[in-house]
Amino acid sequence: MKIIVNSINQTYGENEQTNQVIVALSGNSTSGNGDYLSSSVNVTAKDLPEGKTFDDVLDSEIETLARKKLAAYAAGAMPVRVSSIIRNYDQQTHEISNVVVSLLGSASDGSNDYINCRTTITKEDLPSDKTFATMTAADLKALAKAKLVEVTKVA
Repeated sequence: MKIIVNSINQTYGENEQTNQVIVALSGNSTSGNGDYLSSSVNVTAKDLPEGKTFDDVLDSEIETLARKKLAAYAAGAMPVRVSSIIRNYDQQTHEISNVVVSLLGSASDGSNDYINCRTTITKEDLPSDKTFATMTAADLKALAKAKLVEVTKVA
């Protein structure tokens, strides 16, 4: 999944100093399975390199900072919880064909930063010694969160 920037919203106060920069990021699976990621990340002055202001940085630098923050959130800086696990069965074999996991996260710092993600786990994603029949809900949660970390990783 390729994560793209949808918008960079920079708001100013009466003194024409930046109050807030909100970066909206999203991604959709190209495989047609319906997987997606939607996120909003606030880039703050403390995220900027020392001595820089928002007037001194390019949009590409703001994007990089937002992507790093998103990756940190996915890796544990934001509490991300599983909101649902759907096990889809093959109607011919009566075995699980894939599992769809929905993940939600929101920052607790008042920034309104969030992650909303849907990821599909296939047989290929399972550890070599596991099948869907031997995967617990805890195993599926961990695997979905690991996939979120992977998809948001900054190169």
